[in-house]
Amino acid sequence: MKKVLVHLMVSLVVVVSASLGFGCSQSQSQSTSPTGTLSSMLEAAEDGDWEKYVDDYYGEQHKFKSSSDRDKLVSKFREKWGIQVIAGLKEASQVEPELSEDGTQAVFQLSNGEFILYKNEQGNWTFHL
Repeated sequence: MKKVLVHLMVSLVVVVSASLGFGCSQSQSQSTSPTGTLSSMLEAAEDGDWEKYVDDYYGEQHKFKSSSDRDKLVSKFREKWGIQVIAGLKEASQVEPELSEDGTQAVFQLSNGEFILYKNEQGNWTFHL
């Protein structure tokens, strides 16, 4: 259960509904490197900029039914998950990811699970919950 929770916490980092106009912003790293994206994610998290974290890196934005859903997710990071997410991202930044054969997933093996980044259609790396 703890392994799943940590995976969920680390993965909870990037969702906004494109139908609501909440796409990945221009400021998101356009890097094709999952480690570069992870570094940018960690920077946003350490700065407490959970809005940027969700807006720029959450890859399941289509799950938001309203801007309120997005705001609730940001609040969860800020109030509940932030410390664990930062710890997970720091650990992930110490290992090289394993890329899937098709190059669309980067798996970071952690001490208590794994953290996965997914390459979206625009070529940006995102996380899923």
